[in-house]
Amino acid sequence: MNVGLPLAALAALVACGPHALAQTWPAGSEITGTVAEVVSGDTLIVAEGARQVTVRLADIVAPQGSEYYAPGARALLSGMVQGKEVSVNVTGSAAPDSVFGRVVMNKLDVNLEMVKRGAAYVCWDYPVDTYFAPWEIQAQRIRIGVWNATWDINARTRCRQRPPVELAPKS
Repeated sequence: MNVGLPLAALAALVACGPHALAQTWPAGSEITGTVAEVVSGDTLIVAEGARQVTVRLADIVAPQGSEYYAPGARALLSGMVQGKEVSVNVTGSAAPDSVFGRVVMNKLDVNLEMVKRGAAYVCWDYPVDTYFAPWEIQAQRIRIGVWNATWDINARTRCRQRPPVELAPKS
């Protein structure tokens, strides 16, 4: 029985560090797991077994850091999904173990719900589907969430600074 090869392979894996186990998911794949952490109003971490995957909600952006309504957006997303099982329909990869996706929990479209409640806005330069439009217009009209402020959001600039999709490599 030759155990030298498996031990050598294990030693090589350990030497490579934790990134050796990193995985990428192609667009169209699905991740199912429990939300371990809500990082911001548009980013969460899903535990799929022992693996942790950072998920950025596709097509939308929520306020970050000290921006107006950032704590409210994070709290809303956390209240919806923290500790709950979700499915992520992957739309692209940001890096190993980091994806963009549409998050669904018990048939609730979480990305859409964040827009409906005014906790996020749509990056109109990027989405493949426009079903968000009437909901964002409604949130603006009734001035909820980010739309409650009297100033306008320069969403186009913010979306270009932090795109909610996998961008094609520059050639």
